[in-house]
Amino acid sequence: MTNVQQSIDQFQQEHRTDDQNKAKDELDNMSTEQLDELAKQFKPKSPYDTAWEAEFVRRCLSMAEMFEDGDEVIIKAKLQDQLPRMFEKMRDNVLDRGEQMARTRQTLVRQNLEIEITKHKLEDHDKQADKLRLQYTSLNHAYKTLVKHFRHRIAGSTGLDFGKYTQLHEFAKVKRMQNRQAKLTIDTLVANRKDFEALAKDVEDMKPKKTKHILNEDNTSYVDLMDDISNQDGIIEMPEHLE
Repeated sequence: MTNVQQSIDQFQQEHRTDDQNKAKDELDNMSTEQLDELAKQFKPKSPYDTAWEAEFVRRCLSMAEMFEDGDEVIIKAKLQDQLPRMFEKMRDNVLDRGEQMARTRQTLVRQNLEIEITKHKLEDHDKQADKLRLQYTSLNHAYKTLVKHFRHRIAGSTGLDFGKYTQLHEFAKVKRMQNRQAKLTIDTLVANRKDFEALAKDVEDMKPKKTKHILNEDNTSYVDLMDDISNQDGIIEMPEHLE
């Protein structure tokens, strides 16, 4: 230890307060276990997003668990799709509103004469748009958290798994495919073979191509839309013996 360091240590020791001396004595007398416990308190906390997701899923599960007795378990099972669907719809509604505001902004920009009235209209519009962006971000985060973490927890606790979550924008495509498949009958073939072959080609073209490069939101392998049509229009169709 250098003379300079010794002088500094001596100065600090001579000028410590009673509270500082007491704290030093307590620290010197701490066991290894106590020091480890103290160190844990200074470890960085989990990122906000991670902590928020965990708390959000916990609260959603608490709500779902209120329907776990007897036949009520069917309600709990349905929540694995219906709760994400609610946030997906709210998110999409905000997105639609945002797109409308984007078009309105173009008009306001053209009408802006760089005077107080027109500038305030544009500023107020942009403030509202910023609020919508925040809403969209929050709703989208909640929706993705439910799809990724909540659904499989409910499926595991109820034993009822509805498979891949079908997003709203996928329904129209599935329904078009179903309608075309319904027309692929012997009557259509006999009446007009050309129409039959055209319908068959449409159905084949509409089917998603399975590839290892395409993943679901939970990073699992791609699932053909037609493999999961149990929740068309966002409504779960339960087996009759479970209704």
